[in-house]
Amino acid sequence: MNKGYIKTVLVFLSLLVYVSNRALASDSNENHEKEDLIAKPDSEETKKSNELMDETEKATEIMDEVIYRLKGNADFNNGYNDYYLNDKRGCIAFTKYIDKDVGKFHLIIPDSNKYNDIINMLYEAKDLYSFCSIDSQENVVHEYYPNLIMLQRSYKNLHTSSNIYNFTLSATVKESEDITIIAKTSIDIYDDVNFDKKKDTKNRKKNTVKSELFFNDHIDFGNIARKIVLNKKFINEFGFVIKRESDHVGITYVEYKYNHHNRHKFCSNILDGKQCKKCRANCMIDAMNNIIEIYNY
Repeated sequence: MNKGYIKTVLVFLSLLVYVSNRALASDSNENHEKEDLIAKPDSEETKKSNELMDETEKATEIMDEVIYRLKGNADFNNGYNDYYLNDKRGCIAFTKYIDKDVGKFHLIIPDSNKYNDIINMLYEAKDLYSFCSIDSQENVVHEYYPNLIMLQRSYKNLHTSSNIYNFTLSATVKESEDITIIAKTSIDIYDDVNFDKKKDTKNRKKNTVKSELFFNDHIDFGNIARKIVLNKKFINEFGFVIKRESDHVGITYVEYKYNHHNRHKFCSNILDGKQCKKCRANCMIDAMNNIIEIYNY
């Protein structure tokens, strides 16, 4: 075989390889273009993800502030205390914090083995005044983190026939093996005011019947909760610091803001929507007695 023939064959083979590579490259590019089209991000999904991030960030910011005020006011040695009860089993006091009279109590449960039971009981209650109540079971609307959640409950107003929907942002912080903080901030909304109802014009004709089932089927609790967080619409702010000692468990309750009027006896000395200290102290005494009764001491 002469050299000219060999050279011609090699050139021909080179051309075949080149054409083959071009074809492969073309197929590869076409596949990548198809993949890019398939993997194109969903703008609606991205929007929802960003909204959730904004809501989570705002919820965290709100709860950080609540815990900061809770820890500062839980210390009975921090500032002047106006005592309404001072007993060996517990005490009730009010402390001036900026422009607010912060109510608080400290209660001793003489059994250190009840530490976890007490944490669970205080976490599950809607507020200090809901032990042994007929409130509905909580519904988890959003879970921002395992220890930071938004809860929703429904109950009847004691003074009217309307339903009240409670939204509570709740956090549990374990500072150590023997100290746990439960912080909550909440708002009560009536069923006939400012509710976002899902559009259902076919089934929602003008009707004066307001059954609980009807409302639960048509209220967008998730959207309401989102607006409450993003617009920082919480009204009540309170929490507990539970500390285990060698022979007892200490419960410190701090009530930075709380609207008693909707749930409890009317205060004859109410001023600008605020209960007097005496009535607030009586409410706390009732709650303390309920806790004492639960643990039989």
